[in-house]
Amino acid sequence: MLSTVHNSQEMLEASASLFSGENHGEERWSSDDDLIFIHHSCGQNWLTNSLHAALLAKDYIDERNDIYYGTDLSPDAGRPDSLAPTPGDSTNMNHWILWFNDYLGGVKTHGCSDGVNRIIMFKSCYPISNIEDNGTEPGDPFSSWQTLANYKAVYRHYNGSGNTYTYNGYTYRPLEDIFAQNPDILFIPVTAPPRHYAPTDATNDAEAHRARVFNNWLKNDWLTSYNTNHPGLNNVAVFDWFDVLAYPDNHSSHPNRLRAEYGGESGDSHPNNVANSYSTQVFATNPDNFIDQAWNAFNASDIIPPEISDVAAFPNPQEMNGWVN
Repeated sequence: MLSTVHNSQEMLEASASLFSGENHGEERWSSDDDLIFIHHSCGQNWLTNSLHAALLAKDYIDERNDIYYGTDLSPDAGRPDSLAPTPGDSTNMNHWILWFNDYLGGVKTHGCSDGVNRIIMFKSCYPISNIEDNGTEPGDPFSSWQTLANYKAVYRHYNGSGNTYTYNGYTYRPLEDIFAQNPDILFIPVTAPPRHYAPTDATNDAEAHRARVFNNWLKNDWLTSYNTNHPGLNNVAVFDWFDVLAYPDNHSSHPNRLRAEYGGESGDSHPNNVANSYSTQVFATNPDNFIDQAWNAFNASDIIPPEISDVAAFPNPQEMNGWVN
């Protein structure tokens, strides 16, 4: 069901050229622009605790929207309803390639009374931090088996940018190519929280270590490669929530587990109120907070913002010039 197909690098380059332009060092986005967060219960607890108010206090966020349990979206034109019947119920790692290939157009406008969701945050829940195996390259981005190779395949194709996958008769691109073709959107992947360790351990040292390995790869190796391949875009920022909440990799007794003060001994991997309050400081309210830095870099990018409708999440099949056999 999974196979590597054609190289779409020419289309990537052509699409990116639509957005090239001189950076004049000034705000170029609309005051009506919004933020959307695709999440489940950990994200909801964080929002309720303090994040919602902190985000709405930003002068570059007009409305804050959600995709959550029970949220239904129609697929984009020409794309399958791959997360039917209820896309909002699906936020595991292997779901993101479906979200961003099949529903991105709808995500951009979901919940907006005006403007668009200029910032798209997305987060899986803590079960994906149980990474069971290293897996085997090139990996399968559609597989529910939680391996390092499969997780990496969601973000990048093993054979390089421009290569695609085939799944259920449709062509899919890894996330890095989707992000590059939508330079007018700031994408914020939020890594999943760590697992609790008491009264019983919800994971083991090997699985928890792999979670850190993947998150480090995402924010360091993968993001560096993305920015090198797409200089001037600055439209992806990885927030490593796992690292904010977890004991370090070399902790003597509970490496890479949810810290005790954040609920690690509660028997529940949902970060507690202390964790959520601190996370908001790091993400949104400290003087050097994460989202302000990400927005400032994005706003200074070499992109002239197009109308949101100018770029489809994926071309219609008849526009793909033989990409699909």
